[in-house]
Amino acid sequence: MASLNKLPILLLISLILCFFSSHSINANDDILDIACEKDKECLDYIKADKVLAAATTTDLDLGLALMKSIVAQTKTTHDYVLKKKIENPVYTECEKEWLDMGPNFQLILDRTAKNKGYKDDTDDYDFHNVGDASDRCKTSLKNANIIDAELNRKSHELGLLMVVANRSLTHLSQKKRGLIK
Repeated sequence: MASLNKLPILLLISLILCFFSSHSINANDDILDIACEKDKECLDYIKADKVLAAATTTDLDLGLALMKSIVAQTKTTHDYVLKKKIENPVYTECEKEWLDMGPNFQLILDRTAKNKGYKDDTDDYDFHNVGDASDRCKTSLKNANIIDAELNRKSHELGLLMVVANRSLTHLSQKKRGLIK
């Protein structure tokens, strides 16, 4: 008989846990929808990465996690391009571009983390300006009639991460300024 008395309590606890876990998921989905603008590739990418998926608690958390991912990706892509440069000197320009991107993104990440988001109107411009190095690399290879599918994939991924990080941080900036709720 005592175990039957505990049944309603267990049911109530289960319902409460379900409510809070579904509420948390909705908040994450809201942040993802804003950051990804409901783009399937973006949503799938973030949900597949455990670190990024866990960072969908706030715009700032997601933006910073994406920036950290960008810094890491620029380092691995630089390593890839460095190996290609050894095989083919045409990759020299790309190697320089990707080498510079890592520390420059790190500076922007550090500043953004310190300021808890974009502080100045030029922060987003600085962020994109650094990422333009990927396009300059692509152009230099195209001019040499080289198509590197792996590097193109890595550049596309970088672009996706940059756009999503920028959306998250711009959304946060607009909220701080009272431009949106």
